[in-house]
Amino acid sequence: MQLAGWLRLGVVNGSDALAELFRLQEKDLELDRIREEQGNIPEELKAARAHWQALEAELAKFQGDLREQEMEYRQNEAEIANLKEKLGRAKDAQRQAQSAREQTQYENVIQQLDDRFKELEEINKPKLEEIVQLTGEVERVRALLEEARPRLEELEAANAARVEALEASYQSKLAERNALAATIPTSLVKEYEAVRKSRKGQGVAKVARTGSGYRCMGCNVQLPMNVAQKVYQGNQVVRCPSCGRIMWKGE
Repeated sequence: MQLAGWLRLGVVNGSDALAELFRLQEKDLELDRIREEQGNIPEELKAARAHWQALEAELAKFQGDLREQEMEYRQNEAEIANLKEKLGRAKDAQRQAQSAREQTQYENVIQQLDDRFKELEEINKPKLEEIVQLTGEVERVRALLEEARPRLEELEAANAARVEALEASYQSKLAERNALAATIPTSLVKEYEAVRKSRKGQGVAKVARTGSGYRCMGCNVQLPMNVAQKVYQGNQVVRCPSCGRIMWKGE
């Protein structure tokens, strides 16, 4: 791509266009840093969130265990109530039995019902104690959550304000960036943006003079002399043959 024609169109000369392109990249990198900064959560907030999440997980576990114990307890209580009714009916029937055989049959039924009744009562006794204990744990963790809430909300609000301030700075700098981009030939900006997207945010790189020749500062690869000469002539866009970045000779 030739740069010389831009001067005839009233645009800065090729060398100046690349200098402005490098300035544009500096602004883009600054915008990248702001976006990264917005996503960097303060350590104190990270710790507060982790503490809150741990408490929520602990509460969920205790609540789940409590629901399970209460459900089993209610089921057992319902069966106990049913057994009481059956025992009452069996005893009434036994009293009205006409033969010793019937008496024995009802006695066996009553014994089975009574055994199951006592078994369930024994099961429910420690289960009730477990329910009381789990209820206490649920209340304890809820209290800890309420204790942690104000500080977490304070930190969240401070972080939201930080992000908002950074966003205001971002938008201001973005406007400056776009104003600068408008002074650079559109085709050059588009080419730079395409390279930048594929090269980790860096679309233009300086060329450094070394004792053994010239190097692309984007990838640190030594450049062929004819490529370096084209860069220093400054009348066309030259891409690094190694990394593909647009090269600029510098000030």
